[in-house]
Amino acid sequence: MGSPNALEIFPGDFYKVEGSPEVAVSLDREMVYQGEETSLYLTLTNRGRVTSIRVNDPPSTSPEERYAARVELELENARTAAQDVSVSLLVPQTGEEVPLEVKRQVAYAGTLREGQVSSRLEFPIEVYERTPPGDYDLLAVVNYTYQWDVAAKPKSSRPENPDIFYLYESKSETVPLTLRVVRESGAEFRVKEVAPSDLIVGSRDNVVKMTIENVGDDYARDLVARLRPESGIYVSVDESPIPLLRPGETAELVYKLDVSKDAVPEKTYSLKVLFEFSDSRKDDISETENAYLRIEEDGPWGLISGAVLAALAAAGLLIHRRRRGSV
Repeated sequence: MGSPNALEIFPGDFYKVEGSPEVAVSLDREMVYQGEETSLYLTLTNRGRVTSIRVNDPPSTSPEERYAARVELELENARTAAQDVSVSLLVPQTGEEVPLEVKRQVAYAGTLREGQVSSRLEFPIEVYERTPPGDYDLLAVVNYTYQWDVAAKPKSSRPENPDIFYLYESKSETVPLTLRVVRESGAEFRVKEVAPSDLIVGSRDNVVKMTIENVGDDYARDLVARLRPESGIYVSVDESPIPLLRPGETAELVYKLDVSKDAVPEKTYSLKVLFEFSDSRKDDISETENAYLRIEEDGPWGLISGAVLAALAAAGLLIHRRRRGSV
């Protein structure tokens, strides 16, 4: 363990003691909601203990050595105390897989003696809206120092006041934790049907009906569904309010859409539906779901029908003129 103990050269190093602190970490809250800003609390418990004590250099019968040996043995009991304790809460994921932000990463617990429990240590966090529900790993990294060895060197000139020598070591422990991210609401929506499923480039005032179902296990109250389409589709009638949608129930949302003349034919456009509602546990909840529309070109049938109508009109005019000429 580290460098050799320099105290072995001192004649007053009477005992060798084995053991050290062992800090356990508990997460007071193991579940958070998507998009939630809250705090996680860690509690530290020092479960360290002395595992062995052996005599290294038996004291003589002199009063100063006997007293120094007794003092040293008493001081050895502090070996399991963790001093200057700090704990960091880390998110091991990277990039788009990061589920949350820890806004304060380090907290301090001071000194924890054997068996002692710290106060609750606060870590403010923000769970991202985009985080999928599931279990996520966190790491609690605990750093501290502890008394690795102590020696009492007797002095015949002052037998009740021996010289005391300490040696400290630093230690780090990494404790894995699991945090579960769940949906903010028990109500959950799925788009079942969009009718019509396609629109024409440049068309206006298209009435689009969307059927949704509450596939969750809680009701949605005062539900408003706003449409946020991809560029190229514009909403002229936006909100579709629903007073109450129970689990398993469906509802029809009605929108009026315009399609840009610059929209891309044969392309499927996404329509993001923004749901704002309350449920049995919470008010002012927001969730999103996607629907899709295909944009079609006003194809050859339009040209063909126009040509046919023009031909029929011309034929009618010719017949009319011939009849006038025959009269």
